[in-house]
Amino acid sequence: MTPKYFIRFSPLLSFFLTTSLYSQSLPPASDIYVGDLSVFDGLYYLDELKNITNRGNIYDNQPSFTPDSRSILYTASYSNQTEIHRYYLTSGRTTRITRTAESEYSPNSIPGDRALSVVRVEQDTSQRLWRFTMEGMDPDLLLPNIAPVGYHEWANPETVLLFVLGSPPTLQTANILTGNSEVLTENIGRILKKIPNRDAWSFVQKNDQNEGWISSVTTESGQIEPLVRALNEDGFHAWTSEGVLLGSQGKELYQWNPSLEDDWRKIADLSYLSGPISRMAISPNGNTIAVVVDAGP
Repeated sequence: MTPKYFIRFSPLLSFFLTTSLYSQSLPPASDIYVGDLSVFDGLYYLDELKNITNRGNIYDNQPSFTPDSRSILYTASYSNQTEIHRYYLTSGRTTRITRTAESEYSPNSIPGDRALSVVRVEQDTSQRLWRFTMEGMDPDLLLPNIAPVGYHEWANPETVLLFVLGSPPTLQTANILTGNSEVLTENIGRILKKIPNRDAWSFVQKNDQNEGWISSVTTESGQIEPLVRALNEDGFHAWTSEGVLLGSQGKELYQWNPSLEDDWRKIADLSYLSGPISRMAISPNGNTIAVVVDAGP
């Protein structure tokens, strides 16, 4: 199928994205912080963020809330691999979900299933999408013929959006029952998010000037629409339950309301953090935000 949307990446970025995202050497150290999120008169506010990982010079990253908003799944590094952890917001307790010989990344709850999906780096370095129970049991390969998968986001119990590495990387939808997939566009960034109250996702696309734009793609038609310029090269962002976009730039947070604002509006200066903000996630009920703070090499 011919992709519906095409924009050229720089050769250097295309080369980088062709290679495996999850190599044997672990990524740089990072921590996950959480805080209460509230809104008043259209403006979002954060309480002071709390470090929930705080394991020293260790990679703890890729937070994802469970559907009940009570806990966070995330990727945690060990000596030479990664496993999936779960943090319970009320008790502050952390449990380890997976205990495998492989590395697991990018955890997400599977809709309508008491299970999670991960990108698993298999023994031959293949990166494919797998399912585990919430107890880390019964591993099951979901999409045998699609690799290398970098990141993913669920639309419904059968349909998943995929960032698939290649030259260039592609945005694909796949059906886990049939195994069929469809390329929607090329040359995308690594951030995929479900847009609340819409059958659509957001992702980052580069234009001919190598500028990133957060864009939307609809579930059914595959129609792509640019929304707002990205605040950084990766375009880290998350959606509130009301459909307002939050993004980061350094240690600052911004919001963009599609129905009210033409551009980003600064809402928080988090200069007390030890490093810049990268990934972020917002709980389904809209009350809690999780952000990843990079701690350097």
